Amino acid sequence: MEASCSGSKQKPEKTKYQLILIAALKKEIEMAHRLDPEKLATEIEKTGFSCQLCGKCCRRAFGDNRVVLTPLEIEKIQKHTELSKLEVAGPLIPEACQPEETENEEEDRDKESSSVKPEISEPDEEAILESSQLFELPKEDIDSEGNIHTYGWMLRRKKNGDCVFLEKDTNRCRIYPVRPMLCSTYPFYIEGLKLYTCECEGLGDHISAEESRKLAETLLSRYISELEDTLAMYEKYEDFERGKEGLDIAKKNLEKNMCTYIIHDSRGITKIID
Repeated sequence: MEASCSGSKQKPEKTKYQLILIAALKKEIEMAHRLDPEKLATEIEKTGFSCQLCGKCCRRAFGDNRVVLTPLEIEKIQKHTELSKLEVAGPLIPEACQPEETENEEEDRDKESSSVKPEISEPDEEAILESSQLFELPKEDIDSEGNIHTYGWMLRRKKNGDCVFLEKDTNRCRIYPVRPMLCSTYPFYIEGLKLYTCECEGLGDHISAEESRKLAETLLSRYISELEDTLAMYEKYEDFERGKEGLDIAKKNLEKNMCTYIIHDSRGITKIID
Protein backbone atom coordinates (compact mmCIF):
# COMPACT_ATOMS: atom_id res chain seq x y z
CA MET A 1 0.00 0.00 0.00
CA GLU A 2 1.25 3.45 -0.90
CA ALA A 3 0.43 6.76 0.74
CA SER A 4 1.76 10.24 0.17
CA CYS A 5 3.16 11.96 3.22
CA SER A 6 2.89 15.69 3.64
CA GLY A 7 5.67 17.19 5.68
CA SER A 8 5.30 19.49 8.63
CA LYS A 9 4.09 23.01 7.95
CA GLN A 10 7.25 24.50 9.40
CA LYS A 11 10.20 22.79 7.82
CA PRO A 12 13.29 22.49 10.03
CA GLU A 13 16.44 24.35 9.10
CA LYS A 14 19.03 22.44 7.12
CA THR A 15 22.06 21.28 9.05
CA LYS A 16 25.49 22.56 8.14
CA TYR A 17 26.34 19.17 6.65
CA GLN A 18 23.19 19.18 4.49
CA LEU A 19 24.01 22.64 3.21
CA ILE A 20 27.53 21.50 2.31
CA LEU A 21 26.11 18.54 0.37
CA ILE A 22 23.64 20.74 -1.47
CA ALA A 23 26.34 23.26 -2.39
CA ALA A 24 28.66 20.48 -3.60
CA LEU A 25 25.90 19.00 -5.77
CA LYS A 26 25.11 22.36 -7.33
CA LYS A 27 28.79 22.82 -8.15
CA GLU A 28 29.06 19.35 -9.67
CA ILE A 29 25.95 19.96 -11.80
CA GLU A 30 27.44 23.21 -13.05
CA MET A 31 30.68 21.44 -13.99
CA ALA A 32 28.80 18.49 -15.53
CA HIS A 33 27.13 20.85 -18.00
CA ARG A 34 30.61 21.80 -19.21
CA LEU A 35 31.67 18.25 -20.02
CA ASP A 36 32.39 17.75 -23.70
CA PRO A 37 30.32 14.88 -25.13
CA GLU A 38 32.82 14.53 -27.98
CA LYS A 39 35.60 13.76 -25.51
CA LEU A 40 33.35 11.26 -23.75
CA ALA A 41 32.57 9.67 -27.11
CA THR A 42 36.28 9.36 -27.88
CA GLU A 43 36.87 7.60 -24.55
CA ILE A 44 33.95 5.25 -25.16
CA GLU A 45 35.14 4.42 -28.68
CA LYS A 46 38.67 3.78 -27.38
CA THR A 47 37.32 1.47 -24.65
CA GLY A 48 35.02 -0.34 -27.04
CA PHE A 49 31.74 -2.05 -26.28
CA SER A 50 29.17 -4.33 -27.87
CA CYS A 51 26.29 -5.90 -25.96
CA GLN A 52 26.59 -9.71 -25.90
CA LEU A 53 22.90 -10.23 -25.04
CA CYS A 54 23.98 -12.45 -22.15
CA GLY A 55 21.58 -10.86 -19.64
CA LYS A 56 24.17 -11.03 -16.86
CA CYS A 57 23.77 -7.36 -15.96
CA CYS A 58 20.09 -8.08 -15.23
CA ARG A 59 20.77 -11.13 -13.05
CA ARG A 60 21.69 -10.90 -9.41
CA ALA A 61 23.87 -14.00 -9.53
CA PHE A 62 26.49 -11.97 -11.43
CA GLY A 63 26.64 -8.99 -9.06
CA ASP A 64 24.72 -6.00 -7.80
CA ASN A 65 21.98 -5.58 -10.41
CA ARG A 66 19.95 -2.94 -8.60
CA VAL A 67 18.67 -0.28 -11.01
CA VAL A 68 18.07 3.11 -9.44
CA LEU A 69 15.06 4.97 -10.83
CA THR A 70 13.96 8.58 -10.84
CA PRO A 71 10.24 9.33 -10.39
CA LEU A 72 10.04 10.35 -14.05
CA GLU A 73 11.48 7.02 -15.19
CA ILE A 74 8.94 5.17 -13.04
CA GLU A 75 6.11 7.10 -14.69
CA LYS A 76 7.41 6.29 -18.18
CA ILE A 77 7.52 2.58 -17.40
CA GLN A 78 4.06 2.74 -15.82
CA LYS A 79 2.62 4.35 -18.93
CA HIS A 80 4.28 1.78 -21.19
CA THR A 81 3.25 -1.27 -19.15
CA GLU A 82 0.05 -0.11 -17.43
CA LEU A 83 1.50 -1.46 -14.18
CA SER A 84 1.11 0.20 -10.80
CA LYS A 85 3.97 2.17 -9.31
CA LEU A 86 4.68 -0.55 -6.76
CA GLU A 87 4.78 -3.22 -9.45
CA VAL A 88 7.45 -1.21 -11.25
CA ALA A 89 9.55 0.09 -8.37
CA GLY A 90 10.31 -0.43 -4.70
CA PRO A 91 12.42 1.23 -2.02
CA LEU A 92 16.13 1.45 -2.74
CA ILE A 93 17.68 -0.73 -0.05
CA PRO A 94 21.11 -2.35 0.41
CA GLU A 95 21.93 -5.68 -1.13
CA ALA A 96 20.94 -8.57 1.12
CA CYS A 97 20.67 -12.32 0.97
CA GLN A 98 17.38 -13.47 -0.50
CA PRO A 99 15.80 -16.94 -0.49
CA GLU A 100 16.46 -18.84 -3.67
CA GLU A 101 13.52 -19.20 -5.99
CA THR A 102 12.45 -22.76 -6.74
CA GLU A 103 12.48 -23.98 -10.33
CA ASN A 104 8.67 -24.26 -10.39
CA GLU A 105 8.22 -20.72 -9.07
CA GLU A 106 10.50 -19.33 -11.73
CA GLU A 107 8.81 -21.31 -14.49
CA ASP A 108 5.36 -20.17 -13.40
CA ARG A 109 6.40 -16.53 -13.48
CA ASP A 110 8.06 -16.80 -16.85
CA LYS A 111 5.02 -18.20 -18.67
CA GLU A 112 4.31 -14.82 -20.21
CA SER A 113 3.34 -14.00 -23.75
CA SER A 114 5.22 -11.57 -25.94
CA SER A 115 3.40 -8.70 -24.24
CA VAL A 116 5.33 -6.24 -22.11
CA LYS A 117 3.40 -6.82 -18.90
CA PRO A 118 5.23 -9.33 -16.67
CA GLU A 119 3.57 -12.10 -14.75
CA ILE A 120 3.36 -10.60 -11.27
CA SER A 121 1.02 -11.52 -8.46
CA GLU A 122 -0.13 -9.03 -5.87
CA PRO A 123 2.74 -6.65 -5.04
CA ASP A 124 2.93 -7.85 -1.43
CA GLU A 125 3.48 -11.44 -2.59
CA GLU A 126 5.81 -11.41 -5.57
CA ALA A 127 7.06 -7.99 -6.55
CA ILE A 128 7.88 -6.64 -3.10
CA LEU A 129 10.88 -8.79 -2.47
CA GLU A 130 13.28 -7.05 -0.13
CA SER A 131 10.85 -6.12 2.66
CA SER A 132 12.24 -8.73 5.05
CA GLN A 133 15.84 -7.60 4.78
CA LEU A 134 15.79 -5.37 7.86
CA PHE A 135 19.04 -6.77 9.20
CA GLU A 136 20.95 -5.17 6.34
CA LEU A 137 19.55 -1.68 6.93
CA PRO A 138 21.50 0.85 9.05
CA LYS A 139 19.85 1.49 12.42
CA GLU A 140 20.04 5.23 11.79
CA ASP A 141 17.54 4.78 8.96
CA ILE A 142 14.80 3.54 11.32
CA ASP A 143 12.72 6.19 13.05
CA SER A 144 11.10 6.15 16.48
CA GLU A 145 7.87 4.71 15.05
CA GLY A 146 9.58 1.77 13.37
CA ASN A 147 9.43 3.21 9.86
CA ILE A 148 12.38 2.35 7.61
CA HIS A 149 13.66 5.37 5.69
CA THR A 150 15.18 4.85 2.25
CA TYR A 151 16.49 7.30 -0.29
CA GLY A 152 15.17 6.67 -3.76
CA TRP A 153 13.58 3.88 -5.79
CA MET A 154 14.84 0.79 -7.57
CA LEU A 155 13.45 -1.45 -10.30
CA ARG A 156 11.56 -4.46 -8.97
CA ARG A 157 13.26 -7.85 -8.87
CA LYS A 158 12.06 -11.43 -8.70
CA LYS A 159 12.60 -13.60 -5.64
CA ASN A 160 15.88 -14.82 -7.09
CA GLY A 161 17.03 -11.22 -7.53
CA ASP A 162 16.77 -11.06 -11.33
CA CYS A 163 15.10 -8.04 -12.89
CA VAL A 164 11.35 -8.56 -13.04
CA PHE A 165 11.33 -7.40 -16.67
CA LEU A 166 13.97 -9.86 -17.87
CA GLU A 167 12.59 -12.59 -20.11
CA LYS A 168 14.02 -15.88 -18.89
CA ASP A 169 14.87 -17.77 -22.08
CA THR A 170 15.72 -14.94 -24.47
CA ASN A 171 17.37 -12.43 -22.08
CA ARG A 172 15.11 -9.86 -23.72
CA CYS A 173 14.04 -6.74 -21.82
CA ARG A 174 10.25 -6.33 -21.85
CA ILE A 175 10.49 -2.57 -21.32
CA TYR A 176 13.36 -1.94 -23.72
CA PRO A 177 11.84 1.18 -25.37
CA VAL A 178 11.48 2.85 -21.94
CA ARG A 179 14.27 1.12 -20.06
CA PRO A 180 15.99 3.21 -17.36
CA MET A 181 18.94 5.39 -18.34
CA LEU A 182 21.20 3.26 -16.16
CA CYS A 183 20.36 0.27 -18.37
CA SER A 184 20.68 2.15 -21.66
CA THR A 185 24.19 3.39 -20.78
CA TYR A 186 25.51 0.22 -19.14
CA PRO A 187 28.37 -0.63 -18.59
CA PHE A 188 29.45 3.03 -18.63
CA TYR A 189 28.79 5.57 -15.91
CA ILE A 190 30.11 8.95 -14.81
CA GLU A 191 31.12 9.69 -11.26
CA GLY A 192 32.92 12.78 -10.05
CA LEU A 193 33.03 14.08 -13.64
CA LYS A 194 35.02 11.02 -14.79
CA LEU A 195 34.03 8.11 -17.01
CA TYR A 196 34.07 4.61 -15.51
CA THR A 197 32.96 1.14 -16.59
CA CYS A 198 31.34 -1.77 -14.80
CA GLU A 199 32.46 -5.34 -15.37
CA CYS A 200 30.95 -6.56 -18.63
CA GLU A 201 31.81 -9.19 -21.22
CA GLY A 202 31.04 -6.74 -24.01
CA LEU A 203 33.83 -4.31 -23.12
CA GLY A 204 36.66 -4.15 -25.63
CA ASP A 205 34.52 -4.99 -28.65
CA HIS A 206 34.20 -2.61 -31.59
CA ILE A 207 31.82 0.35 -31.33
CA SER A 208 31.38 2.86 -34.13
CA ALA A 209 32.03 6.58 -33.77
CA GLU A 210 28.34 7.31 -34.31
CA GLU A 211 27.25 4.83 -31.62
CA SER A 212 29.87 6.25 -29.28
CA ARG A 213 28.51 9.77 -29.74
CA LYS A 214 24.93 8.66 -29.08
CA LEU A 215 25.99 6.76 -25.99
CA ALA A 216 28.05 9.71 -24.75
CA GLU A 217 25.09 12.07 -25.10
CA THR A 218 22.76 9.68 -23.28
CA LEU A 219 25.37 9.08 -20.58
CA LEU A 220 25.87 12.79 -19.98
CA SER A 221 22.11 13.37 -19.86
CA ARG A 222 21.79 10.55 -17.32
CA TYR A 223 24.60 11.95 -15.17
CA ILE A 224 23.09 15.43 -15.02
CA SER A 225 19.52 14.23 -14.46
CA GLU A 226 20.64 11.93 -11.61
CA LEU A 227 22.55 14.78 -9.98
CA GLU A 228 19.58 17.12 -10.32
CA ASP A 229 17.24 14.47 -8.93
CA THR A 230 19.52 13.90 -5.93
CA LEU A 231 19.78 17.65 -5.36
CA ALA A 232 15.99 17.97 -5.32
CA MET A 233 15.79 15.13 -2.80
CA TYR A 234 18.34 16.80 -0.52
CA GLU A 235 16.51 20.11 -0.74
CA LYS A 236 13.19 18.48 0.24
CA TYR A 237 14.66 16.16 2.87
CA GLU A 238 13.44 16.49 6.45
CA ASP A 239 15.18 14.64 9.26
CA PHE A 240 13.29 12.35 11.65
CA GLU A 241 13.42 11.19 15.26
CA ARG A 242 15.29 8.01 16.06
CA GLY A 243 15.26 5.76 19.10
CA LYS A 244 15.71 2.19 20.29
CA GLU A 245 11.95 1.78 20.52
CA GLY A 246 11.74 2.28 16.76
CA LEU A 247 14.11 -0.60 16.09
CA ASP A 248 12.07 -2.82 18.42
CA ILE A 249 8.85 -1.88 16.60
CA ALA A 250 10.45 -2.59 13.23
CA LYS A 251 11.61 -6.02 14.42
CA LYS A 252 8.12 -6.87 15.73
CA ASN A 253 6.61 -5.78 12.42
CA LEU A 254 9.11 -7.95 10.61
CA GLU A 255 8.02 -10.96 12.67
CA LYS A 256 4.52 -10.30 11.29
CA ASN A 257 5.94 -10.16 7.75
CA MET A 258 5.27 -6.43 7.55
CA CYS A 259 7.53 -3.46 6.91
CA THR A 260 6.75 0.23 6.68
CA TYR A 261 9.01 2.29 4.42
CA ILE A 262 9.32 6.05 4.12
CA ILE A 263 10.87 6.74 0.73
CA HIS A 264 12.58 10.09 0.22
CA ASP A 265 12.88 11.24 -3.38
CA SER A 266 12.99 14.39 -5.48
CA ARG A 267 9.24 14.91 -5.07
CA GLY A 268 9.06 14.51 -1.31
CA ILE A 269 8.26 11.43 0.74
CA THR A 270 6.08 8.39 0.17
CA LYS A 271 4.96 5.86 2.75
CA ILE A 272 4.72 2.21 1.72
CA ILE A 273 3.33 -0.54 3.92
CA ASP A 274 4.37 -4.04 2.89
